[in-house]
Amino acid sequence: MIPLAGSVIILLVIADSVRRRRLTWGFLFVVNSMLVYWMETMGDWGQELIYSPAFARHHLLDWLPLKTPNDPVFMPFAYAVYWTVHAIAVLWLGQLLVKRYGWSLLKSVLVIAIPVNYAWDFLVEGLATAHGWWTYYPGMGPSVTWSNGGRITLLWTIGLMCVWPNLIAYWGGKPPVRGLNHFERFFALDRYTSAKPATADPSSYDEGLNYEVAIPRWKFEAARFGAWFVTFQVSFFMLLIVPLLVMRGITGHDSVYAP
Repeated sequence: MIPLAGSVIILLVIADSVRRRRLTWGFLFVVNSMLVYWMETMGDWGQELIYSPAFARHHLLDWLPLKTPNDPVFMPFAYAVYWTVHAIAVLWLGQLLVKRYGWSLLKSVLVIAIPVNYAWDFLVEGLATAHGWWTYYPGMGPSVTWSNGGRITLLWTIGLMCVWPNLIAYWGGKPPVRGLNHFERFFALDRYTSAKPATADPSSYDEGLNYEVAIPRWKFEAARFGAWFVTFQVSFFMLLIVPLLVMRGITGHDSVYAP
Protein backbone atom coordinates (compact mmCIF):
# COMPACT_ATOMS: atom_id res chain seq x y z
CA MET A 1 0.00 0.00 0.00
CA ILE A 2 2.79 2.44 0.92
CA PRO A 3 4.75 1.84 -2.32
CA LEU A 4 1.53 2.36 -4.28
CA ALA A 5 0.66 5.61 -2.46
CA GLY A 6 4.24 6.84 -2.74
CA SER A 7 4.37 5.98 -6.44
CA VAL A 8 1.12 7.88 -7.08
CA ILE A 9 2.47 10.98 -5.30
CA ILE A 10 5.76 10.80 -7.19
CA LEU A 11 3.95 10.45 -10.52
CA LEU A 12 1.70 13.41 -9.67
CA VAL A 13 4.59 15.75 -8.87
CA ILE A 14 6.44 14.61 -12.00
CA ALA A 15 3.33 15.24 -14.11
CA ASP A 16 2.91 18.67 -12.55
CA SER A 17 6.53 19.59 -13.33
CA VAL A 18 6.13 18.36 -16.91
CA ARG A 19 2.94 20.40 -17.29
CA ARG A 20 4.60 23.55 -15.95
CA ARG A 21 7.92 22.75 -17.63
CA ARG A 22 9.64 23.69 -14.36
CA LEU A 23 10.85 21.82 -11.29
CA THR A 24 8.12 22.59 -8.78
CA TRP A 25 8.45 22.73 -4.99
CA GLY A 26 6.51 19.48 -4.77
CA PHE A 27 8.81 17.67 -7.20
CA LEU A 28 11.98 18.93 -5.53
CA PHE A 29 10.83 18.13 -2.00
CA VAL A 30 9.34 14.71 -2.77
CA VAL A 31 12.26 13.49 -4.90
CA ASN A 32 14.99 14.78 -2.60
CA SER A 33 13.20 13.33 0.44
CA MET A 34 13.29 9.99 -1.33
CA LEU A 35 16.94 10.36 -2.30
CA VAL A 36 18.17 10.67 1.30
CA TYR A 37 16.65 7.27 2.07
CA TRP A 38 19.91 5.41 1.48
CA MET A 39 21.21 6.77 4.80
CA GLU A 40 18.19 5.54 6.77
CA THR A 41 19.59 2.08 7.43
CA MET A 42 22.71 3.53 9.07
CA GLY A 43 20.57 5.73 11.28
CA ASP A 44 18.42 2.72 12.15
CA TRP A 45 21.54 0.90 13.35
CA GLY A 46 22.40 3.93 15.47
CA GLN A 47 18.95 4.09 17.08
CA GLU A 48 18.48 0.30 17.25
CA LEU A 49 15.41 0.27 15.02
CA ILE A 50 14.52 -3.10 13.50
CA TYR A 51 11.92 -3.68 10.78
CA SER A 52 9.72 -6.75 10.68
CA PRO A 53 11.29 -9.49 8.50
CA ALA A 54 7.78 -10.19 7.16
CA PHE A 55 8.09 -7.25 4.75
CA ALA A 56 9.52 -7.64 1.27
CA ARG A 57 13.15 -6.62 1.54
CA HIS A 58 15.84 -5.28 -0.75
CA HIS A 59 19.61 -5.73 -0.53
CA LEU A 60 20.80 -2.61 -2.34
CA LEU A 61 22.45 -1.21 0.80
CA ASP A 62 24.26 -4.33 1.98
CA TRP A 63 27.58 -2.65 1.13
CA LEU A 64 27.22 -0.25 4.05
CA PRO A 65 29.38 -1.24 7.05
CA LEU A 66 26.73 -0.24 9.62
CA LYS A 67 23.09 -0.97 8.92
CA THR A 68 19.90 -2.44 10.36
CA PRO A 69 19.32 -6.10 9.39
CA ASN A 70 16.13 -5.67 7.31
CA ASP A 71 15.60 -3.00 4.64
CA PRO A 72 11.93 -3.00 3.53
CA VAL A 73 11.11 -2.22 -0.08
CA PHE A 74 8.44 0.29 0.98
CA MET A 75 10.78 2.62 2.89
CA PRO A 76 12.01 4.80 -0.03
CA PHE A 77 8.38 5.53 -0.90
CA ALA A 78 7.54 6.18 2.75
CA TYR A 79 10.37 8.73 2.86
CA ALA A 80 8.90 10.62 -0.08
CA VAL A 81 5.59 10.94 1.75
CA TYR A 82 6.69 11.29 5.39
CA TRP A 83 9.05 14.25 5.08
CA THR A 84 6.94 16.10 2.51
CA VAL A 85 3.73 15.87 4.54
CA HIS A 86 5.61 17.02 7.63
CA ALA A 87 7.03 20.02 5.75
CA ILE A 88 3.63 21.01 4.38
CA ALA A 89 2.08 20.81 7.86
CA VAL A 90 4.85 22.87 9.47
CA LEU A 91 4.79 25.55 6.78
CA TRP A 92 1.00 25.78 6.70
CA LEU A 93 0.71 26.09 10.47
CA GLY A 94 3.66 28.47 10.54
CA GLN A 95 1.99 30.71 8.00
CA LEU A 96 -1.13 30.84 10.17
CA LEU A 97 0.99 32.16 13.05
CA VAL A 98 2.63 34.68 10.72
CA LYS A 99 -0.78 36.06 9.77
CA ARG A 100 -2.20 35.88 13.31
CA TYR A 101 0.69 37.36 15.31
CA GLY A 102 2.86 39.06 12.70
CA TRP A 103 5.79 36.79 13.49
CA SER A 104 8.48 35.86 11.00
CA LEU A 105 8.18 32.41 9.43
CA LEU A 106 11.37 31.38 11.25
CA LYS A 107 9.92 32.28 14.66
CA SER A 108 6.66 30.52 13.81
CA VAL A 109 8.46 27.33 12.77
CA LEU A 110 10.56 27.39 15.95
CA VAL A 111 7.43 27.69 18.09
CA ILE A 112 5.58 24.77 16.47
CA ALA A 113 8.58 22.55 15.64
CA ILE A 114 8.48 20.31 18.71
CA PRO A 115 4.69 19.83 19.06
CA VAL A 116 4.17 19.21 15.34
CA ASN A 117 7.10 16.81 15.14
CA TYR A 118 5.99 14.83 18.20
CA ALA A 119 2.40 14.66 16.96
CA TRP A 120 3.38 13.52 13.46
CA ASP A 121 5.99 11.05 14.68
CA PHE A 122 3.68 9.52 17.28
CA LEU A 123 0.95 9.16 14.69
CA VAL A 124 3.22 7.34 12.24
CA GLU A 125 5.62 5.48 14.50
CA GLY A 126 3.02 4.85 17.16
CA LEU A 127 0.83 3.02 14.65
CA ALA A 128 3.80 1.25 13.09
CA THR A 129 5.24 -0.06 16.37
CA ALA A 130 1.78 -0.95 17.71
CA HIS A 131 1.16 -3.03 14.56
CA GLY A 132 4.59 -4.67 14.66
CA TRP A 133 5.92 -3.08 11.48
CA TRP A 134 9.08 -2.05 13.29
CA THR A 135 10.35 -1.61 16.83
CA TYR A 136 13.21 -0.13 18.81
CA TYR A 137 15.14 -2.88 20.55
CA PRO A 138 16.01 -2.02 23.16
CA GLY A 139 16.09 1.69 22.17
CA MET A 140 17.72 4.43 24.21
CA GLY A 141 16.05 6.32 27.02
CA PRO A 142 12.36 6.36 28.03
CA SER A 143 10.03 4.35 25.83
CA VAL A 144 6.49 3.02 25.52
CA THR A 145 5.99 -0.71 25.00
CA TRP A 146 2.74 -1.87 23.39
CA SER A 147 0.90 -5.08 24.19
CA ASN A 148 2.47 -6.79 21.16
CA GLY A 149 5.98 -6.02 22.44
CA GLY A 150 6.59 -3.21 19.97
CA ARG A 151 8.44 -0.25 21.43
CA ILE A 152 8.66 3.46 20.59
CA THR A 153 11.19 5.76 22.24
CA LEU A 154 10.09 9.08 23.75
CA LEU A 155 13.23 11.26 23.75
CA TRP A 156 15.94 9.68 21.64
CA THR A 157 15.41 9.88 18.74
CA ILE A 158 12.15 11.84 18.49
CA GLY A 159 13.82 14.80 20.16
CA LEU A 160 16.66 14.73 17.64
CA MET A 161 14.16 14.60 14.79
CA CYS A 162 12.71 17.94 15.86
CA VAL A 163 15.69 19.64 14.18
CA TRP A 164 16.27 18.47 10.58
CA PRO A 165 12.68 18.12 9.30
CA ASN A 166 11.71 21.59 10.49
CA LEU A 167 14.94 23.19 9.30
CA ILE A 168 14.69 21.66 5.83
CA ALA A 169 11.05 22.76 5.58
CA TYR A 170 11.97 26.33 6.51
CA TRP A 171 14.91 26.40 4.10
CA GLY A 172 12.72 25.02 1.32
CA GLY A 173 10.16 27.80 1.77
CA LYS A 174 6.39 27.75 1.80
CA PRO A 175 4.84 27.01 -1.60
CA PRO A 176 4.04 28.71 -3.81
CA VAL A 177 7.59 30.08 -3.60
CA ARG A 178 7.83 33.31 -5.60
CA GLY A 179 11.58 33.78 -5.31
CA LEU A 180 14.76 31.81 -4.74
CA ASN A 181 14.72 29.94 -1.45
CA HIS A 182 17.52 29.51 1.09
CA PHE A 183 19.10 26.56 -0.76
CA GLU A 184 19.20 28.41 -4.04
CA ARG A 185 20.50 31.68 -2.61
CA PHE A 186 23.22 29.84 -0.66
CA PHE A 187 24.46 28.36 -3.94
CA ALA A 188 24.30 31.86 -5.51
CA LEU A 189 21.76 30.94 -8.17
CA ASP A 190 20.65 34.57 -8.12
CA ARG A 191 23.62 35.33 -10.36
CA TYR A 192 21.68 33.61 -13.14
CA THR A 193 18.56 35.74 -12.63
CA SER A 194 17.34 39.32 -12.84
CA ALA A 195 14.67 40.85 -10.61
CA LYS A 196 11.13 41.52 -11.80
CA PRO A 197 7.82 42.19 -10.02
CA ALA A 198 5.73 39.10 -9.34
CA THR A 199 2.16 39.05 -10.59
CA ALA A 200 -0.35 38.87 -7.72
CA ASP A 201 -2.76 36.62 -9.63
CA PRO A 202 -0.54 34.84 -12.14
CA SER A 203 -1.95 32.96 -15.10
CA SER A 204 1.25 30.96 -15.46
CA TYR A 205 3.98 29.69 -13.15
CA ASP A 206 6.60 32.16 -14.41
CA GLU A 207 4.33 35.16 -13.96
CA GLY A 208 4.18 34.41 -10.26
CA LEU A 209 7.96 34.54 -9.85
CA ASN A 210 9.84 37.67 -8.79
CA TYR A 211 12.79 36.88 -11.05
CA GLU A 212 13.60 36.08 -14.67
CA VAL A 213 16.14 33.48 -15.66
CA ALA A 214 19.09 34.80 -17.65
CA ILE A 215 20.51 31.44 -18.80
CA PRO A 216 18.90 28.51 -20.64
CA ARG A 217 16.07 27.33 -18.43
CA TRP A 218 17.16 23.70 -18.37
CA LYS A 219 20.56 24.71 -17.00
CA PHE A 220 18.92 26.80 -14.31
CA GLU A 221 16.56 23.99 -13.31
CA ALA A 222 19.50 21.55 -13.20
CA ALA A 223 21.34 23.98 -10.91
CA ARG A 224 18.26 24.26 -8.68
CA PHE A 225 18.02 20.49 -8.42
CA GLY A 226 21.72 20.30 -7.58
CA ALA A 227 21.33 22.89 -4.82
CA TRP A 228 18.39 20.98 -3.30
CA PHE A 229 20.17 17.64 -3.64
CA VAL A 230 23.39 18.74 -1.95
CA THR A 231 21.54 20.54 0.85
CA PHE A 232 19.30 17.55 1.59
CA GLN A 233 22.15 15.03 1.49
CA VAL A 234 24.65 16.97 3.61
CA SER A 235 22.17 18.30 6.17
CA PHE A 236 20.44 14.92 6.62
CA PHE A 237 23.77 13.18 7.18
CA MET A 238 25.19 15.79 9.55
CA LEU A 239 22.05 16.54 11.59
CA LEU A 240 20.49 13.07 11.81
CA ILE A 241 22.82 10.25 10.86
CA VAL A 242 26.03 11.45 12.52
CA PRO A 243 24.39 12.09 15.95
CA LEU A 244 22.72 8.65 15.85
CA LEU A 245 25.97 6.85 15.03
CA VAL A 246 28.00 8.89 17.53
CA MET A 247 25.51 8.33 20.37
CA ARG A 248 25.55 4.57 19.95
CA GLY A 249 29.31 4.54 19.52
CA ILE A 250 29.97 6.68 22.61
CA THR A 251 27.51 4.88 24.89
CA GLY A 252 28.40 1.41 23.69
CA HIS A 253 24.68 0.70 23.78
CA ASP A 254 24.08 -2.71 22.25
CA SER A 255 21.17 -4.50 20.64
CA VAL A 256 20.57 -8.19 20.06
CA TYR A 257 18.88 -7.55 16.71
CA ALA A 258 20.97 -4.63 15.41
CA PRO A 259 24.48 -5.77 16.31
